[in-house]
Amino acid sequence: MKLNFITSLLSISMLFNVGLGYAQTKSTAPLLLLNNKTLWYKSPAKVWEEALPIGNGQFGAMIFGDPLKERLQLNEITLWSDHPQPDADRADAFQYLDTIRKTIRNKDYKRAQQLTRDHFTSPAPYDASYQTLGDLNMKFKLPDNKPVSNYRRWLDIDQATAGVSFLVDGTRYQRELFSSAADKAIIQHLTASKRGSLSLKLGLSRLERAQTKFVAPNKLILTGNAGGKLTYELQLTILNSGGTVKASGNELEVENADELLIVMTAGTSYLPDYSKLFQGKDPHALVSQQMANALAKSYPVLKQNHIKEYQKYFHRVNFELGSNKVPNLPTDQRLKNYGNGLADPSFAALFYQYGRYLLISSSRPDNLLPSNSQGLWGDGLDLPWKCDYKSNINYEMNYWPAEQSNLSEMHLPMIRLTQTLVAPGTKTAKTYYGPETPGWFYGYTTNGWAWTSPGADLPWGVFNGGSGWACQHLWEHYAFTRDKTYLKSIYPTLKGAAEFYMATMVKDEKGFLITSPSTSPENYFVTDDKKSGSVTEGATMEKSIIWDLLNNVSQAASALNEDKAFRNRVLKIRDQISPLKIGKAGQLMEWNEDWDLNTNDPHHRHVSHLFALHPGRQITALGTPELANAARKTLELRGDDGTGWSIAWKENFWARLRDGDHAHKLLSNQLRATYQTETIMADAGGTYPNLFDAHPPFQIDGNFGAVSGMTEMLLQSMETYTSANGRDAYILDLLPALPTAWPSGNITGLKARGGFEVSLKWKDGKLHSGTIKSLSGEPFKIRTSNQIKIKGANAIARKADGNFMYSMQSKKDITYSFSSM
Repeated sequence: MKLNFITSLLSISMLFNVGLGYAQTKSTAPLLLLNNKTLWYKSPAKVWEEALPIGNGQFGAMIFGDPLKERLQLNEITLWSDHPQPDADRADAFQYLDTIRKTIRNKDYKRAQQLTRDHFTSPAPYDASYQTLGDLNMKFKLPDNKPVSNYRRWLDIDQATAGVSFLVDGTRYQRELFSSAADKAIIQHLTASKRGSLSLKLGLSRLERAQTKFVAPNKLILTGNAGGKLTYELQLTILNSGGTVKASGNELEVENADELLIVMTAGTSYLPDYSKLFQGKDPHALVSQQMANALAKSYPVLKQNHIKEYQKYFHRVNFELGSNKVPNLPTDQRLKNYGNGLADPSFAALFYQYGRYLLISSSRPDNLLPSNSQGLWGDGLDLPWKCDYKSNINYEMNYWPAEQSNLSEMHLPMIRLTQTLVAPGTKTAKTYYGPETPGWFYGYTTNGWAWTSPGADLPWGVFNGGSGWACQHLWEHYAFTRDKTYLKSIYPTLKGAAEFYMATMVKDEKGFLITSPSTSPENYFVTDDKKSGSVTEGATMEKSIIWDLLNNVSQAASALNEDKAFRNRVLKIRDQISPLKIGKAGQLMEWNEDWDLNTNDPHHRHVSHLFALHPGRQITALGTPELANAARKTLELRGDDGTGWSIAWKENFWARLRDGDHAHKLLSNQLRATYQTETIMADAGGTYPNLFDAHPPFQIDGNFGAVSGMTEMLLQSMETYTSANGRDAYILDLLPALPTAWPSGNITGLKARGGFEVSLKWKDGKLHSGTIKSLSGEPFKIRTSNQIKIKGANAIARKADGNFMYSMQSKKDITYSFSSM
């Protein structure tokens, strides 16, 4: 392949002074375009939380950017250790179910706790973890004793490219990298302004179970297994213009090259098929073919393919806040300033788009597995919380922004994994609830091996809501896309989940349906007589999830115009679920009894019992004001701090309560700089220099939760009404929680339930103009705080709750424009 010497331009347009130990000299370093879609830094990453992420959904890297010793930490989305555990259920669990339930009803919580721990958990070790694929290490030869100057490290999220640029002794060195979904490869392009200046050694390594071999004349192959039957392969090929490439042990050595192209491809033997226990073919043939395909193209073509494929998703949404110019500051300094309260609205917009970048980069439509608790990226063999899919918030929060921010296709890997859980979940349902139990169920987590069993201990291991909450996402994809072919395909999964809950709920002492045994994720209660436990009956979150599931299943059956008798039974049971309760402090009760004020942990990170407010829709600020006020009181009692994802969830809660200023306050709490990486379970959230969210340590759900929260400030569409055809239609609530910190701005391309695409512009805190495109031709209503005029539509405003409501019958593919009056 002939290399093209056209070096791609970096994306910053002015020269900056350099600090942090790098010499400041005038030079001919490239001018980089200053914009609000670039993260940039004045020094290399010293720790992983400073490195910059790239990914094509399946194959990703963290880039450190050291001029002398570069490290690319690599990941492949299916690289999971150990093996499937189809026998992880406790075989005799259902035999103890009635005893546990009777013990709870008798309020013997200590014994119920022990019985549940002994008989309703899993006896199997849970050791499987997502793992690193390995490292690419590069050791460069630069002019001796010459300082590095004009250093820049950057990530352009508009083009999904990253790089490093610096000067040494008058020579400009530049490295540009991207992970291409179009060509299924990580590409690195190295140039120097002086011919013959590129000399280095490079090698592949992994912490364990790996072998590297040289394949003449210019290739390295790393192979191994992850501790079970899953095998992996990583290939690297280097192409040089000028100079030489040769083997140096298990490394490649480059001397005096003018330009280099490094191509990496990777894969594993993972097969997304539970019936075959996920065992697929050795990845060598596929990885080799991907390499051959990439090498057949020039660098400009590879880059063009990558950018075009990426931007068809990323460019769907544009978000601008205010008219202020982007500050002449590196990203880590902007983060510190924002967390300290300095005005920089455009930084919030950058954080929003960065979250969309991360979702596109970790969850492409053809991913074999969805984005995990660190997305695509993780450094080590036993990653935090195994980097799995916790059903009590993390699995779902990762995908909250998928539909809203116009990335519906990125939702598909999660939807497929949830459907994969039906077979093992059917077995788990019968094992724990009785051999005649219909439907399917899983509890607190799942992983790459489709684990559906409970966990090994309390309070986290026994959770009744996992399958119900995951199924909300199956419905949401339809709610936004209105794809009935898709809905028909997932309806059996929704129905099976509903059948399980309908068969296993029991009546409480007042005759309402509840779950038992029941927990509120990772939390303990304290009774009025000072007894502590985590196992009770009728915890608010679980009954809220089931209400939501049954409501969605009824809507799905109606949309498909089938299963009428089942739909009627679903609605009847839904209406028998124990109602949400308000406690003595005016709060929404977390437990079936009013114990909230007894707690020893009043600021617990999980605020799970507000599920009905978000992401559920049983509580709305205008539709159920009494319950909304109770939710508000709960949030006041819980406080504004928390771990990263907890803060992000609270942003969504406050937005749903139509309090944009409080939601923005939570966003500012989240965007406070931190370097803390030790596991802390309370009040330690923040954001790392690379804008990864800190639990701590890093959990990507906080990034995605923030995108959702900011979207909820600008557009909501969870409320329904009965349209003229007798079916549910949606209310599009425009700027329901606009914070005063964002007085002017615009956003294009948001999606709303009912099949609508929405663009909004606001000035001086009020809606100015916008468009709504109907993608499915359904009726809808518009809610605004100020009157608007809708072009070409005879929509008369009805005033209610201090807002204006407009009823519309849309036509498919027609765009409706409006402006303030």
